[in-house]
Amino acid sequence: MKYAIIFAAALTLAACGAESESAGSGENVAPAAEAPSPAPAAAPTTTPEERGRKLFNECAICHTAKEGDPHRVGPNLFGVVGRSAGKADGFAYSKAFTDSDVVWTEENLSAFIENPQAFMRGNRMAYVGQRDAEKRADLIAYLKTLK
Repeated sequence: MKYAIIFAAALTLAACGAESESAGSGENVAPAAEAPSPAPAAAPTTTPEERGRKLFNECAICHTAKEGDPHRVGPNLFGVVGRSAGKADGFAYSKAFTDSDVVWTEENLSAFIENPQAFMRGNRMAYVGQRDAEKRADLIAYLKTLK
């Protein structure tokens, strides 16, 4: 019984929109034409740095990126681009890093982020890597802003 009442009410409401009477004239008026749908809004364009900042959220589990913040499981990455690997004061790097002559250029960062273990055997970074070259480039563009 309850469903019959709901169904009847829905039919009544649907019929209300089919045609309406103009005030006092008794004439049927065609329903108003629907307004055209607005064109879909273009997706806001983002810069590589902005996309990289969003990607860095995954890195922020282990790394900080603000000047003066303490190290976490991984070193603070503020100023990492151009820095020698294994040289941030106060972080206990693996021997692989401290013994390396690597400088964090864009090319070295890309290779490391792609596959940390293949780039530098024996490092302790527990990250499988980012295979997508565009995402790596965006992340590095963000890291370059940290100076």
